Amino acid sequence: MAITRTYVGRAQYDFDIDGGAQEAITVAQNFTLPIGAMIIGCWTDIKTTLAGAGSTLALAIGGVTLNAAANFDAAEYVGIDYHLARTTAALTTSSGSVVVTIGGATVSAGKMDIYVEYLLAD
Repeated sequence: MAITRTYVGRAQYDFDIDGGAQEAITVAQNFTLPIGAMIIGCWTDIKTTLAGAGSTLALAIGGVTLNAAANFDAAEYVGIDYHLARTTAALTTSSGSVVVTIGGATVSAGKMDIYVEYLLAD
């Protein structure tokens, strides 16, 4: 039996690069998950406060919702916050990159790192 390793990939949403339009934005990252990757955790680290009255953010990758749409100024997007607990692990249904979906209103500033913890089958 092979030993399975845990991996952590980092993506980054940066208003100065990605903009803040109400749309799904595939953000810069150092990994792409294949079909069948088991996501066991997700957290964000806010580097620059997100701004934009009425804006919501949702996070997803490979057919898996990491965080449903929430007001970006809610507890989910302040400092370092955990979004997907290990008790709710999910398998990707498509290969993919982290997508940030902005809704409600445009975002006018902000930068955050998004970390995804996952396992790959041998």
